Amino acid sequence: MGAIKITSWNVEHLERLLKENPTAAEQARREAVVSEIEAIDPDILCLIEGPREEESIESFANDLLGGRWKAVKAADGQYGMSGSQWIWFLVRENLAEMASLLPVETWDAFTNPSWDVHFWGEFDQVRHRHYRHPQVLVLDWHGFRVEFIGLHLKSKFVNRGESMWNAGGAERDEFIRNALKARVKMTTEAANVRQYIEAKFQQVEKPAIFVMGDLNDGPGKEYFEQLYLFFDLISNIQGDIFAANQYLNHALFDFPGHLRWTVDFKDFVDPDRPTHILLDHILFTQGLVDDSLPWRIDAQAGLVEHEIHDLINAPLNKKEKTSDHKPVSVRVVTREG
Repeated sequence: MGAIKITSWNVEHLERLLKENPTAAEQARREAVVSEIEAIDPDILCLIEGPREEESIESFANDLLGGRWKAVKAADGQYGMSGSQWIWFLVRENLAEMASLLPVETWDAFTNPSWDVHFWGEFDQVRHRHYRHPQVLVLDWHGFRVEFIGLHLKSKFVNRGESMWNAGGAERDEFIRNALKARVKMTTEAANVRQYIEAKFQQVEKPAIFVMGDLNDGPGKEYFEQLYLFFDLISNIQGDIFAANQYLNHALFDFPGHLRWTVDFKDFVDPDRPTHILLDHILFTQGLVDDSLPWRIDAQAGLVEHEIHDLINAPLNKKEKTSDHKPVSVRVVTREG
């Protein structure tokens, strides 16, 4: 028997730390990020808000992490991601030969590269696609296939949001309309992820699939759910409880409730909402808990890396801190064959 540690971490604009001449604060932050990863010591690390270029993630893995973790790159160089915040997987050196990225075109063949979106009460439609295409790490564990879906689902309608909300009147109404449209679009992205998972269940009786990353509904989560919507991102990703074999377990379901958070954000839409919010998740298919597969996840295997994150960041000032997100991890028991 062995063990694998899997971690998901939003490193908050990692690209900014990889320039040639960092400021003193950026250098301190860069060293702290490296220290935090070394202390967590994952076998598989999903990086959210990573750099946008292969050369940059290679530099981070080789120059800053000393080559102990390898960046898993697309064989065809295609990632399907827009913007400057990309999703990357780093794997421990001994797993590198087992690891590859699922081609974006394979995902799109199992789902759809783009789709129609109808906003509430409207017959007109707009075409939508993933802004940050899901990245899928495929691990061939001695003939046992494990897939890790890295996600960063986040509303792109954030600029001026707080000022529009505080302005009230027509500006607030415009913010609400655009925030609702953003949430509908994100929900269709979650549905596309479920489409991929359901396709895997048509290929394998018990596929071993992890879903991890930052699932951010945006400000006013409960406000919009109570007044306008009946769902959120995590509910759509987990699936339909009546299709229980395809429902995803959450790594933190049995983690202490008062510790089940990864960011400390004040919500300008709902200022009375608790500031400790769980935005970062690791979920997995049922076959990984019933001891029928070569990998098994036991009770209390998941955790938010509060202690390591807080110890690393305690002596740092605001500009030097590693990230505004805390890492989430889960431990897996493994056996070969």
